[in-house]
Amino acid sequence: MKYHRPMADGYSGPVRILDSNGILLTVGFADLSAVEEYSTWGGWLKVLDGTGVAGKALRVGLVVPDGATATAQLDPDSVEEEYAVSEVFGIGPAPF
Repeated sequence: MKYHRPMADGYSGPVRILDSNGILLTVGFADLSAVEEYSTWGGWLKVLDGTGVAGKALRVGLVVPDGATATAQLDPDSVEEEYAVSEVFGIGPAPF
């Protein structure tokens, strides 16, 4: 899967999703961007439906391919075919 990483305005591509202890929960695809009016970041996350992250409100670590990690709150949104979609709310510095 190819990914695209724009300059400091956002990130779109694969992510690893970690629990609070740093244990890998699953992998997914994120589309993240800065939310300047609130001085934070957020976006959307897609994971396979049926994984431990799908359909759950969780505080997780998101890791992008270069190793940058950030904390985020996931809020379940919908299921599209075999994918569960969550809204992402950034907590602290962005991973991009």
